[in-house]
Amino acid sequence: MKIVGFTYYEGQYRMTVKSDSSLLNQDKPFFLPDWSGDVRACRCVAVRICRLGRSVETRFASRYYDAMACGIDFQAADLLREGKTAEALAFDGALCVGGWLQPDVFRSLPATLLSETEQGCTIEQGIAQISRIMTIRMGDILYIDMPCEAQPVHREDVLQYGDDGQNLLYCRIK
Repeated sequence: MKIVGFTYYEGQYRMTVKSDSSLLNQDKPFFLPDWSGDVRACRCVAVRICRLGRSVETRFASRYYDAMACGIDFQAADLLREGKTAEALAFDGALCVGGWLQPDVFRSLPATLLSETEQGCTIEQGIAQISRIMTIRMGDILYIDMPCEAQPVHREDVLQYGDDGQNLLYCRIK
């Protein structure tokens, strides 16, 4: 499984590849790394790839994912400023993904707080772009950050999305 996404930083998107250890299960807390003094959280939308694909055209990309979720992309902003992109974005637990939902159900929820119109590119465009560079496989995760300012996180913070009894994502910071 690979985790590939588009991280929003300094007004532009950068393609990022994360290891499978970067995925933080929703029921586990995020532990602030001791090697960074400025960890920030950025909202994102994640999709789960459901079929093998190479050079997928944008118009067919919706066939390549079967679930969507709210997510949080954690970034070590101090390392990003130093130009250490890999260390700043691909550390253990750097991506928290909420519960997976069918795409039509996810898009119909008013509480997602993650409008695809806010994104710099759509999920379909992201799949097309990534599949030109590398083969996407069943179980891979693609995420796209929202183009908003990443918020600083501190110990004992709780990050959650949802309302009306829908808890789409819940993450404690330790």
